Amino acid sequence: MSENKRKVELVPHSPIWKKFFQKECQNLSKVLRNNIVEIHHIGSTAIPKILAKPTLDILCVVHTMDGIDFFKNEFKKLGLTWKGEYGIPGRLYFERLGADGVTHLCHIHIFEKGNSLINDHLDFRDYLNSEDKVAKEYEDLKVLLKEKHEENPNLYKMGKNEFIETVLRNLR
Repeated sequence: MSENKRKVELVPHSPIWKKFFQKECQNLSKVLRNNIVEIHHIGSTAIPKILAKPTLDILCVVHTMDGIDFFKNEFKKLGLTWKGEYGIPGRLYFERLGADGVTHLCHIHIFEKGNSLINDHLDFRDYLNSEDKVAKEYEDLKVLLKEKHEENPNLYKMGKNEFIETVLRNLR
């Protein structure tokens, strides 16, 4: 189905996300095996005090990206759609869609250890989890962007980028 059929939805934190994360970790471990360095829950679903799109974001750190493409069929068997770098060099990206073929349930981001984007994702998550005021500002922005761009998830996502970059610049 078309990307245009998706709508931005924001919901309160759900304890089910932790269980979903653990299940996805098991699935990813079966495919990536000894290549896994660590797996992290990132994105707004990893920040319990704010509203989030009900889409789990998972960051996998691997020893090497070499050979992962040989496992495309295994990822597919797990219900993950291989998207390649999907606009971010050095990343492999996968989506898990709901039964409707439109709803995004999970996004998997795989980076090789040492990639600076790993720390960006973790630092942003950790900072918002420790700074209630900044987390609330981010949530307010997300609500405003949802109201403006509910029918266009890409514009919603782009609208958050400046805030995220500002937070990361201030952390460096």
